[in-house]
This record gives sequence, C-alpha cells and structure tokens, in this order.
Amino acid sequence: MPISPGQTPTMTAATANVITAYSGKTWRRLRRALLRGSSDGSCRVEKLPDGILRYTPQLPREDIDSILHAEANKLPQADIKVDHKRIITRVWLRDKSYVLKTYRHLYRWLAVSPDCKGWLGAHQMDNGVACYAWFRKNDLSSATIIYADAGNRDLYISKQHQCSDDRAYSLYHQAGAIIAALHRQNIFHADTKPGNFVYMDDSAVASRVYLIDTDDVRSYWRLSVRRRIKNLAQFIGLTREDVPINIYVTAFTALLKGYMEHYPVAPAAFLALLPAIDDAMTTLYPERQSRNQAILKLLAERLQPESSDTSIHPS
Repeated sequence: MPISPGQTPTMTAATANVITAYSGKTWRRLRRALLRGSSDGSCRVEKLPDGILRYTPQLPREDIDSILHAEANKLPQADIKVDHKRIITRVWLRDKSYVLKTYRHLYRWLAVSPDCKGWLGAHQMDNGVACYAWFRKNDLSSATIIYADAGNRDLYISKQHQCSDDRAYSLYHQAGAIIAALHRQNIFHADTKPGNFVYMDDSAVASRVYLIDTDDVRSYWRLSVRRRIKNLAQFIGLTREDVPINIYVTAFTALLKGYMEHYPVAPAAFLALLPAIDDAMTTLYPERQSRNQAILKLLAERLQPESSDTSIHPS
C-alpha cells in the first residue's frame, strides 16, 4: 500500500465508523438479556436438541439455520483463517456474505470461554458490525458466532495489495480515530493489530474501516496510559520486512493524526509518549525492534513540527 514519502494527502475519503460502548447499569441489563433472553424479544434464547442458540431478530431465524449449516446446505464458503483454536469462514447466502467464527475445544476453558466473550463483546462495543447469533453445542466441542461481513481487506500492509495515496491515508486515519474513540470511552480492545481493522475493497466507493475481533473487550472506570500505549504499539509494531519503511511512516503518520484529532491530547504531550510506545513494541515484537525503532524515529520527526501547538483537541 504505497504512499509517497514526505507527502500527506489533504483529505480523507471516508469518515471513521463511530464506535460507542455500553457500560454501567445499561450494560449489565443488556448483558443479562444477551445471556438469558429478553421479554421484548430483542434477545432470544432457544434450547435445541444439540445445543443452545442465542440470537437477535436482525437476521431471520431461517437464515440463521441456513448459515449455521452452510456445508450441509451447500452454501458457497471460503476459509479466512484456520488455527487450533478457531476457524473463521466467509459464507454467502442469497448474494450476501456473512462471517462465521467457530471456536473449538471449549471444555478447556474454566471460566468465561472465548465464544461467550466474543458474543458479549460484539454487543458491548457497538462497532457497526452486526452480530446475529451464537450457537454452542451441548458437548462443548464447538461454538459458532455469525457476524455481518465488514470487509475483505485489512490494514496489515501487504506488498501485493496497493492503493492510492489518498485512499491509504484515509484508511489509516480512520483506524486512528477508532482507537481514539475507544480510549475516550475508557474501553480497551485487547488486540488492535492492523489485521483486525477491515474494510471492503471497492474502488467505486469510499471505504469505511471497522474494528473487529471482540473476544476481549474491557471497560474501565479510567483507562490507564499504559493500556493506551499498548493499543498503539500493537498496531504500529506489527511491520513486515518486505515493505519499505517510508510507506509505514506515512501510513502511521495518518494513524497518529487520526488519533490526536479525536482524543484530547496535544501533539507535544503525545510526542512524549513515543519512548513508552517503543518499549511496548519491543516487548510485543522483539524480533522487529531495530526496524520499529527506525520507523518510530521518523514518525517523531514528522510529528515534531506540530509539537509546538499546545492546544487540546476537543473530544
């Protein structure tokens, strides 16, 4: 995703998706409804012969069945990610795509399992990506969550996938605004790596970025600086050797500008956080230390001219 070195596009093609989060009594009521069902039918629970289905009426009940049994119904599908813990699959039903996240070996989890955390997190953090249903088998062999399909590309820069400077700037600027929105609301997303920021690769329209993977979303009374730093380090530190450093510098400049425009911090104060971000990146990605330090040094030089502005941006 090449961006010309030293050049900052002057506009963003799409505004960032607005993220809101539930907390306090509102969240406790919603959490109870998501787990037990609600009297108004907005959250429903069905005990089936082979498991328990929890769902919302956003998606017709028959469509939920069709998607959950996609293989038996011979629906078109493609694996997105497969590992020892979960399988993520894209499924098409009547020309619309959905994402299924299937968790395996649930009996290993003693307290709150990742499928339960994923179901709850998707509704606590309203990220614009609908979460329709959660089905867990009685034998705990697997559980599946159905999501709307938010995107077919992510922000983990690939040498093969390229786009224009303006579009790349818009995508990373949106990601920064999304992280800032979480931090303003004292929400910590435990995995803000670039691969969890997705968008639809459609050149005909302005692409909107969405933050996915809600398996570990935490709400705090006050979000610590350490957790804010970790979120930024998770994103900035995950770099590739085959992508030129100047591309990262300009992309991450857009990211940090998007963050500073939507979080109440002055550029000078943010610049003072860079050494701590460097330390966090080294802890997270020690094998990338020298490369990431070079990127961070260039980022500091980019931000330095703005550090004389001591005004606080509005939240």
